[in-house]
Amino acid sequence: MPKLGEIKLKQIQQLNTAESSTLIRKHKEVLNWMMRIFQLDTYGLTWAQFFKGVAVGGVTVWLVMR
Repeated sequence: MPKLGEIKLKQIQQLNTAESSTLIRKHKEVLNWMMRIFQLDTYGLTWAQFFKGVAVGGVTVWLVMR
């Protein structure tokens, strides 16, 4: 039984930003932020990025074809 005030936190894997170029480091920081906010692991983050790409691609094709 947990003690009063004891909180179990989920460990979230983070992407390493050391020794990366500025653009790559900023991209990894955004991905790390998404992982923390939405409680995603790398597998869940991959699926989220996939569906985001499908949505952005679909909107782009729709705008070009109009």
